[in-house]
Formats: sequence, structure tokens, C-alpha cells
Amino acid sequence: MSAAATGPLPRVIVPPGWAAIPVGADNDDTAREVFREAWRTGPRDSIGPFIHRLEEWLVSVLDDARDAGCFRVILPLGVPWQVPVSTAISLSFAPAARPAGGEQRLTDAGPAWRAVTDLPVADADPESLALLRTIEYAWPLPDGVGMMIAFASISGQPVAEFAPVADALTVLVETMLDALDWPPSGGAPSATAPAPTREEATR
Repeated sequence: MSAAATGPLPRVIVPPGWAAIPVGADNDDTAREVFREAWRTGPRDSIGPFIHRLEEWLVSVLDDARDAGCFRVILPLGVPWQVPVSTAISLSFAPAARPAGGEQRLTDAGPAWRAVTDLPVADADPESLALLRTIEYAWPLPDGVGMMIAFASISGQPVAEFAPVADALTVLVETMLDALDWPPSGGAPSATAPAPTREEATR
């Protein structure tokens, strides 16, 4: 199911330092726009190669999301993590289905099904990054047949001392997804525009 066929896109509020980034057929311009401010404020001779690597990384992330049928990704981009644990959220549309083994949860967008899955890491290399947990929400579309899916992954070094960080990220992700909602009738944001803030969407 394509984003163009689904009608309104959701509004999502992201914390400072995070970005809700639209996914398109060609993501090069989007990646450059995301890091435009860093180009403007940083010393070009020293920061330029680093920004280029970030742009290439983001294009790869957005291209993978595009190939998976996603229309938006939500990433922490503002401040480098102090511990090797991080997360990412993707939004997509799908035929009517809900996460296996999920439980119903009330959100601003209406009832959703949520499934939280911890991945086995007993034999994982503690020095390498591993997928630690996934969080999946599924909402019925308000004006059509099908579901909207939010899929979050939490990855990091599988070390017990970092488990509280994964738990805190889980709370943050669920807070964002609980607050996700649909625009008023007739106020759907563009499929190619970044998600507005709650205040912008209701003006």
C-alpha cells in the first residue's frame, strides 16, 4: 500500500534533537537539507568530511526505509549518544493486520495494538552492536482499509549495565507513539513534507 493511497498522514511530536524525516524516491536532497544547518555553522574545512559521511549514512537509511515501504523515519540526530545504545522509528502503511501477540493500547490516534519484543543476546559479542528490542504499534486507518505501522528498533552493546538505557528509550519511544495522532479532516500534511509540530498542525 503506498502512502499516496492512504489519505491523511499522521502528526508526530519529536523531542529536541530528533527529526521526523520524509522518505522519498530520491533522498539525496532530503539528507542535505537535514544537515544544512551544520554546514552553515561549522568550519567547513574540518567539519565538511564528517557531514558528508553523515549525509551518506542518512541517504542509506532513507533508501532502506523507502525499499521497505516506509514514508517517514524518526531519528535522534541532535546530540551524540554517550552510551552505545540508540533507536530509530519507521512509519509505513500495510494491509489490515496487527502485531502478533500484541496488546491493545489507547493513544491519541485511537486504539492501537502494541507489541514489545526483547531479542535474545545471551551469545552475542558484548563488544558488538546487536538488536536488543523492537516496539511495534499498529493503528486502523481512519478513512480506509488497512493499518499504519510504527516500528522501532533499539540496538546497542548487549551489556547488562546498558539495560536501563534501553528501558528509558522504550519509554521515550512509547511516549512519542502514544502522542501520535491524525490531522483534522481536510488538514492532511503532504507525503513529502516533514511532520509539523502539534502547534503548527492545529493553526
